[in-house]
Amino acid sequence: MDETSLWAWFLFRSGLPAQRAKALLAEWAAQQLTLAAALEGLPARAADRGLTPDEAARLRPPASLPTVRALRWNESLYPRRLHSLPLKVRPALLFYLGETSLLLRPIVYLNPDILTPENEETLREFISLLLGEYFLPAAFYGTRQAELLLEELAASEGDLLLFARRGLAQLPLTEFERTLLAAQRLIIMTPLPPETPPNPAWDAVLSQVALATAGYCVTVAPPAAADPLLTPTVLLSSAPRLTLPAHVHAFSDAAEAVQWLTEGLGAALPPSAPVAAQRESAWVDAPLDAAPLGESLPPEPPLPPAEALRLLEARGQVPEVLRKRLLGAASR
Repeated sequence: MDETSLWAWFLFRSGLPAQRAKALLAEWAAQQLTLAAALEGLPARAADRGLTPDEAARLRPPASLPTVRALRWNESLYPRRLHSLPLKVRPALLFYLGETSLLLRPIVYLNPDILTPENEETLREFISLLLGEYFLPAAFYGTRQAELLLEELAASEGDLLLFARRGLAQLPLTEFERTLLAAQRLIIMTPLPPETPPNPAWDAVLSQVALATAGYCVTVAPPAAADPLLTPTVLLSSAPRLTLPAHVHAFSDAAEAVQWLTEGLGAALPPSAPVAAQRESAWVDAPLDAAPLGESLPPEPPLPPAEALRLLEARGQVPEVLRKRLLGAASR
């Protein structure tokens, strides 16, 4: 039985609360057990698996399960920065449409700010320049930022990541979006199961997931909330320079902002800061049982540098600084 399909059943169809299911996945991973292996021998082995008799009795997956397109949190293409999120907001599964190898690129997340005519024009210029570089721009589906990205993609090369605030079966995809998916130029992701309708109660958590997926954030307004992961952030603003956190870099010129990102392409991202204890408790009351958000399993080893380079070359031209970095790692 496919492990990913089994995970989807376990998280959403087994009858266990989602947070309890994810805690069990973490425990079994520490014992080097796959989910399939952990379910073998139940209910007789309930105590060995840390299950109550009632839990063990309900864990009977059907003989066949529908195919599920999702990244598990222990797979190498699962975005690594997500492992730094606290218990309540880390997805166990990321459902997707499109080409997952796009996730190998440095992801630049466009924050869903309210845009004025002035900063929209600056953001549009930034997007047009960014699409000529080796980044994967990202935005939430249906936002003005996503619309700007799609408008620029219609007349240029480039690829795109869209985050969805609903299940993927609920998305009203346009013909152009379907064309991009078929051309392997677009990936759409969400931690919500395919048939899940939008729910504003999850928006704050989904925003945290999107920000943590990316290596960089771009905003047109000073960040209003603390970012526990200290994501390197570009602030596009013509206002007088403000006192900003060290991870936020202000630019009045879009070209300068893209140049700053490009110059940092070959450098490793700074390590994520520990998540503050108060941030952990901030999600306690969030209504998350219906969504796959929670503790992670230890990730699989990352792709070997030579394999990563092969996948990147299949997507197009690889910047020389990134090629040298990967080749150097492969030779060690």
